[in-house]
Amino acid sequence: MEHTAAMKTQDVGDKTRSFHKGQVIYKEGQTSNEAYIITQGSVSLYRLSGNKRITLGIMRPGQIFGEMGVITEERRTACAEALEYTQVIVLDQNLLHTLLLKSPRPVQIITTYLVERVRALNARVAERVCSNTFASVCSVLLLAWRAVARNAPKGETPQLSTVDVSRTIKDILLISQVEIDEILDKLTKVHVVAITDIKGARYRKDPLLGTVKKSADFVKERLLSIPDTERFAQVTRNLAREQEDQCACDMEFMDLDDFSAHVNAQPDTVLKKIAYGEIAHSMVFFHKPSALEYAREKGEAFFQKARRPRLKPEDLQSLEDIPAVDNTTLEEALSRLGFYKVSVLAAIAGEEVRTKIFHNLSKKIAGVVREEVERMGQPDPAEAADVEDELLTLIKTMKGLNG
Repeated sequence: MEHTAAMKTQDVGDKTRSFHKGQVIYKEGQTSNEAYIITQGSVSLYRLSGNKRITLGIMRPGQIFGEMGVITEERRTACAEALEYTQVIVLDQNLLHTLLLKSPRPVQIITTYLVERVRALNARVAERVCSNTFASVCSVLLLAWRAVARNAPKGETPQLSTVDVSRTIKDILLISQVEIDEILDKLTKVHVVAITDIKGARYRKDPLLGTVKKSADFVKERLLSIPDTERFAQVTRNLAREQEDQCACDMEFMDLDDFSAHVNAQPDTVLKKIAYGEIAHSMVFFHKPSALEYAREKGEAFFQKARRPRLKPEDLQSLEDIPAVDNTTLEEALSRLGFYKVSVLAAIAGEEVRTKIFHNLSKKIAGVVREEVERMGQPDPAEAADVEDELLTLIKTMKGLNG
């Protein structure tokens, strides 16, 4: 591209830098000492506001970004992230000021005016929710429906109150009930959401006859359901693309089910990894109003102690479930395995499981196993998997589950 090659002159400078896809070039709040001209690739400029990612624009080859902070000597008012492999020419503060001073006086006046305009717009972005909130409302609806469906008693049809879900949407996205009703109406028309009106009746007493007559019906409650979540997700994605504009709001958080599907795992497994500290607690978030309401319902005492659910033998899936096995059964199973295989299990087990294993060994055997663990180091993964399966099968056989 000739216009990008021409920019690499002595006047502009030849300091270049490259960024890989997804790399953050700078973050909101950082000091501003460089601006960038894109020669290859593209960059997203965005701000984070609560649980929303507000896209300000997409910059492409030949465009400059990051210049406002350098000109005003203020901190960055947005984040910049490479959307693909991107190369830029770097303009430092001195070079940018020199270029402005060399420009005609009218250009300098216009630049000052534009800087003030951008300042005002940035202040408004922090307070304003994106006009295209359709995708975000659909995301909240899907999260809420999954939560209700997951907690519904077996055999009962899950029901989601439109009043409750509207309150949640307004807490997260700060939009009006009118906007929510318009989106719900649109989703109903494309048959991805079903809304059932629960009606009530008003009665009045005739003062002359003393009889009670029905005066009018009214909608007491509206219940929402999503018959097919996969179709809901597909249709709403297509509708959201049709409504995209220059200001797009993306949810910054995903629920447990979405994350589990993304990593191709079961939600229960992900929960265990969080509990065992394998997933950093800093990655776990709660929706504040819902979490505080749940805490009020349960009371503080509920959260002071966690109880491991009692697993049935048929529910044993891995070595990490061993603490749920009764000591008598585990002691017998370990004795049948032999000290070498027990050593393999102890070598791969977490702290809680290892403690449980040693608790069910005699002092003499426990000492032998510890020495063997130190000697063998990290066991072969295939061998360890076989021993783990053998222990689980042995326990289930002892409980009469394998014939």
